[in-house]
Amino acid sequence: MLSAVRNALKSPIFMVIIGLMIVSFALWGVNDIFQAPGNSVTVVGGERVTAFELQRDFERAVQREREENPTYTQEQARADGLGDQVLNQLVLDAMLRSQARELGISASDSAVRDEILSYDAFVNPVTGGFDRIGYSNFLRSAGQRENQFEAEIRNDLVLRQLTEGLFDGIRQPDVYRTILTRFLAETRDLEAIVISPAAAGEIGEPTDEQLQSTIDNTPQFFTTPERRGFTLMRLRIDDYLGNITVDETRIAEQYEYELETGAIGTPASRTYTQISFDNEAAAREAAERLGNDEDPAAIASDLGGNPPSRQEDRQAYQIPDTNVRDALFEMAAGDTAAIETRFGSWFALVVEAAQEDDIPTLEERSEEIRELLARAAAEDALYADLGEYEEARGSGFNIEEAAAAAAIPDEVYQPVDDQGRDKDGRFAFSFFAEQEILAAVFASQPMLDGELTEYGDGNFYAVRVDVVEDARVRTLEEARDDAETVWRLQEIDTRLEELATEVAGLVESGQSFESIAAANPDFRIEQASLRRGEAADNFSRQVVQLAFTLDIGDIEATRSGSGRSHMVLRVNDARDGEIRPEIVTQVDEFLDQGYRRDIDSSLVSALYREFDYDGSEVDVRLRDQALGVVDPNAIR
Repeated sequence: MLSAVRNALKSPIFMVIIGLMIVSFALWGVNDIFQAPGNSVTVVGGERVTAFELQRDFERAVQREREENPTYTQEQARADGLGDQVLNQLVLDAMLRSQARELGISASDSAVRDEILSYDAFVNPVTGGFDRIGYSNFLRSAGQRENQFEAEIRNDLVLRQLTEGLFDGIRQPDVYRTILTRFLAETRDLEAIVISPAAAGEIGEPTDEQLQSTIDNTPQFFTTPERRGFTLMRLRIDDYLGNITVDETRIAEQYEYELETGAIGTPASRTYTQISFDNEAAAREAAERLGNDEDPAAIASDLGGNPPSRQEDRQAYQIPDTNVRDALFEMAAGDTAAIETRFGSWFALVVEAAQEDDIPTLEERSEEIRELLARAAAEDALYADLGEYEEARGSGFNIEEAAAAAAIPDEVYQPVDDQGRDKDGRFAFSFFAEQEILAAVFASQPMLDGELTEYGDGNFYAVRVDVVEDARVRTLEEARDDAETVWRLQEIDTRLEELATEVAGLVESGQSFESIAAANPDFRIEQASLRRGEAADNFSRQVVQLAFTLDIGDIEATRSGSGRSHMVLRVNDARDGEIRPEIVTQVDEFLDQGYRRDIDSSLVSALYREFDYDGSEVDVRLRDQALGVVDPNAIR
């Protein structure tokens, strides 16, 4: 391979190609070569939305959905319009970036740095300083380069500056606040006759016809889910870690390497102002005046020095002149000095801030280093087995044959549902720890050996579905006990509903709650005074919500809060309630969110009008590629 490259480099044609690439880099810059306009899904106001950004944000959005629904697929996401939502947000961000550029809004390198340093995830728990290793691990797990992540941070800071000002100083009209406060504080006195299940009386034995009818009318209660049996090969870092022993010498060597490369702790730094002079006397006078807090620019002007230069958080390696560097790191905050440079000129210096080295000891770092080295060794062992497995698969072996060739145990699972439960309802597969694998099982084509897939933090698996048991409604004989339970509950519910209707009729005819309840030992009266959203005993939130739709004195037959009883509900009174602090907070949040939604909606509409954007500029081919569309008609 290397010989071929060397021979190609001698070719005059290849030299012409290299020359054209150099000219391209000079004209467009390296980044633009790889992110040319041809890679833009759309362009708005001179700001591009690239296919990479769309793919990245779409995958992140799908992953967020999977946190709630582990079986959620990209196909479902596209069908739900999630891809369009992601693209619309990227277009809106592009519009805002264009506006920010026009207004001269930007984020400095120091602002980006401060934002990253503010993230708790990047703080070393031992030293409290920036954790470079943790930062690198985060970027690696997120599949991002450092410049990409920092560009995201910069973009977020710019958009934050632009949009947050829109919401400053919002104040809603007092009349809205008063009405809403009274609405939320309103209290209603509720009274109900609660009819307990015992009032339904004796329930006889059901016939087979009644049970079959129950199954036919409520099949959701009697349907067995689809189950799949599968063969699995998986390699997990944790399985290798138990066999790893780390030598103490390696820990010491790694610690020394970290010290040499500045990878741990907080290195010493200085923030200082310097004024350059061509003679010692002026430099010494300037240093004295800097010590008296005089303006550096005025000092430079009076004494004939160059304009002052302020350097912020400079580490030793960032200061090229060794004389200046050595002097600065002997000085503390507030110190001044006149220093001769290596080239004969003079600097007047004042140190504004001094950060000394804060480096953890070997003892403090040893446990974390041990874990890092152990993981590295475990990864080496895992990848060695992985290589043997892949070589065997490349030779035509199936999953279990390739696993055997690599001395990796394969696992065979009898049919389980998408929660990992077998036909008896027992967890036969670790669903909560291996959700990604189970999701792949139910997304795979049966009888096809799956490709090696990475999951979690450096783990791998391959799976083949061997058996598929389709979902089906159980027969009467299989579901008899469950069907009888459901039938009895339905019978009790029907009788209680009839009793509640009968009781409501008695109340409307003029009988009192007390007399009706006294006539039946399975009836009882309950009362409560509640606001909207509150609940108590049998007065569930649904019951309270119903009560606030009724007029004073109205009655309504409904289910109780427990769901098993029924009740006849009456609203006895409605009055202004106590305005508690939580109500005031709720009103403020509701009004603030409402106004923000209104402003946000108006902003979006205004931006689309400003840029005259209707979506026709979208490169459909690139959009589909970014969203992983195989069928070009799938989302059109």
